[in-house]
Amino acid sequence: MAVIKYETPDGPIEYDVAASKISYEEETEHWRVKAGEKNGRDVYELIPRERVFSVQIAGAKKGTSVTRTK
Repeated sequence: MAVIKYETPDGPIEYDVAASKISYEEETEHWRVKAGEKNGRDVYELIPRERVFSVQIAGAKKGTSVTRTK
């Protein structure tokens, strides 16, 4: 399980997703979250690092967690 908290134009959002559906892209400095599928293709939301308050990722196998804040 993963929880990402970030700022949007409409206010803060807390988004829960499976840990396997979230990653951080160093090259673009964006968090990438799988938002679903459309026409058989994966759809991702890219969230700029500067808008993110925190990210918590709990590993399913070992129960580990990682928190990244700005």
